[in-house]
Amino acid sequence: MDPLQDLRIYVRSFDVPRVASVYPDNAGIRWWTKAWFNNREKGEDVIEISREMAIKFIQGEISKDAWLERYYPKQMSIYHNAIEMTRKQLLGL
Repeated sequence: MDPLQDLRIYVRSFDVPRVASVYPDNAGIRWWTKAWFNNREKGEDVIEISREMAIKFIQGEISKDAWLERYYPKQMSIYHNAIEMTRKQLLGL
């Protein structure tokens, strides 16, 4: 008999940390976004974005994950694969 048989695993507790930020130049004319995955100190390359997109992100009109999917699709693909692999390992699939 498996003592962990009825154990429910909350997969989100095994989530990969991800941070997104936006910031302007000193004049507030040019805007950029930057992301960090898995608490890496260096982070990803900076990407120039429009002021309108920055405002939408700041005001919460665009979710963090949607933002990262748009500007860092390769990294988000790796993120989704890692979460899925972890889920399968934990569930014994």
